[in-house]
Amino acid sequence: MSFPYKNKRILFLFSLAGLVIIATSSVGCFWQSNNVNSEDNIDSSRLSQQRGSDYYSQQSPLYKGIILDRTGAIFAVSQKTISALVRPSKLPQVDDWVPRVSEILGLDHQTLANMLAEERGVICLKDGISVKQGLKLKDMQLKGIEILEKYKRVYPCGSLASPVLGFVDQGGRGLEGIEYTYGSLLSHTSLPQIHAGGHELTLTLEKNIQSSAEKELGRQMKRLKADKGCLVIMSVENGEILALASKPSWDPERFWELPATNITNYSLQDNVDLMVLAPLLNWMFEQSKLPKSEIPSLDEMAHKCQWEILGKGLVLWSPWNEQELKDIVSYDDMSRDLWDLGFGQSTGIDLPGEGQGSLSSTLPRSQNCFLGRAITASPIQILRAFSALINKNILVTPHVALQSPNEFLTSESSVKDQRQSKIPWLTEKLILKLRKNLAVRGGPSLASIRWDEQSEQISTQFPAQVTALGFWPDKSPKVSYIVLLDGVKVDPRERRGTLGRSLIVAKQAAQIPLKNEWRTVKSQETKKELSRMPNLKGKSVRQALDILQAIGISIKLKGVGTVIAQKPRSGISLNGVKVCSITCK
Repeated sequence: MSFPYKNKRILFLFSLAGLVIIATSSVGCFWQSNNVNSEDNIDSSRLSQQRGSDYYSQQSPLYKGIILDRTGAIFAVSQKTISALVRPSKLPQVDDWVPRVSEILGLDHQTLANMLAEERGVICLKDGISVKQGLKLKDMQLKGIEILEKYKRVYPCGSLASPVLGFVDQGGRGLEGIEYTYGSLLSHTSLPQIHAGGHELTLTLEKNIQSSAEKELGRQMKRLKADKGCLVIMSVENGEILALASKPSWDPERFWELPATNITNYSLQDNVDLMVLAPLLNWMFEQSKLPKSEIPSLDEMAHKCQWEILGKGLVLWSPWNEQELKDIVSYDDMSRDLWDLGFGQSTGIDLPGEGQGSLSSTLPRSQNCFLGRAITASPIQILRAFSALINKNILVTPHVALQSPNEFLTSESSVKDQRQSKIPWLTEKLILKLRKNLAVRGGPSLASIRWDEQSEQISTQFPAQVTALGFWPDKSPKVSYIVLLDGVKVDPRERRGTLGRSLIVAKQAAQIPLKNEWRTVKSQETKKELSRMPNLKGKSVRQALDILQAIGISIKLKGVGTVIAQKPRSGISLNGVKVCSITCK
């Protein structure tokens, strides 16, 4: 498997042979104070202290930084594992040690003998052994047996948010998602430090909202018998992605079991029909040309949505009636306006593999330019443009990293790149009118159903692509959302209320504090945690360690000598163990 956005080919099956490759590269690791299993950390350090040239190879940090949701829940963390390896060429000829090794590792005597009979340079006897087992093997002082400590990437939430998180290979290199985009940040190390390791990365996602979005997407796919799809909820104010569900998803710890076609973030795929948005843009343009005397007041506007057939194999859910939709055409400057809304170009989202879609420089002034699929885009592009149309003409930059050093962000993915859309006729009054017309309390504002025009109806032979757009609250939008369902075999008109359920999740997401407010909340939480901690200033490092370990707090040290500062580390808790940082001088 390979990805088009990478410069070189990466073999995914690398992970299956990872133990052999790592063993031949002779890798060891530093002890990390914030590992998941703190008890093993203490004993593992004994293994490191007692290592010899025959048991341990040159140290190389494989630890990667933690990935968190915006509340501090852990999405990804590096966990230490210990493996027993053997080099048959270095083993003593007399094999009276085999029963002892079999007993320590819990292996059958004959099984071990068969493994040693294989003609390979390095053999993995057992992976994931305990510290106690490792120490017993070390005490045998048997040349040819090595104890390897390494870090395995663990995803405590399983497949939750896997299209966003991505995954890593056996060597810890990010191959997809956030693990790839922010690979340098997460793997950043400083060898002179006692605790080498990567930076933490906080995402815009909220675990519970993400879970709700994935469950809701799964329900809709099941009811409509869809093959794949996505549900994205985004802040219209600053582009924070609050939930991004994409199915089929995968277990990031066993990604190699899936075919390459299933390892896809469908919110970034640019084969989506733009018919869901084109009538809206055309209607707004026509409204901008009306004389003031003909423009109805906001109180007089009706906005009851309904399904209307636009052509063979094309149905639209919108507040416009059949007569209004009959005259959908491409006005002269529609290509320019679509470009200014971000179509035909990347959004700058900090995830790999985003498509740019297709956009012609000139569009014919007929309905056929839409019926013929002359324009395609990704769900993220459509959501971004829709958000600009309902919120002050501002084109935000979608992003999933909430907090990270600026040097690890490109200019394209920086939130500072938010810009005013250049659509000249899109006035504030027109935006208010649009929101009034699209305000639907029980479901999406717009939706389209597209299938092969050869068939009169959706079927297994002629599946449909369904797209839905909405926002909340209806008067002053905070979030917008898009649902894409592909390979749909049941007509959504026969499953009323299915698409509308996405609004329930959007309402929950609208309650999440955005970045500025989030910083204030986190600062207050940090102050509360710090107030509950004992005052360590002026105490020696040894005294500080004794005090904090006595109350179950893990330590990350900076410097040596006397404590001059202390703070919790973003309120993080690893398996119930609180983590703090103390600075010494």
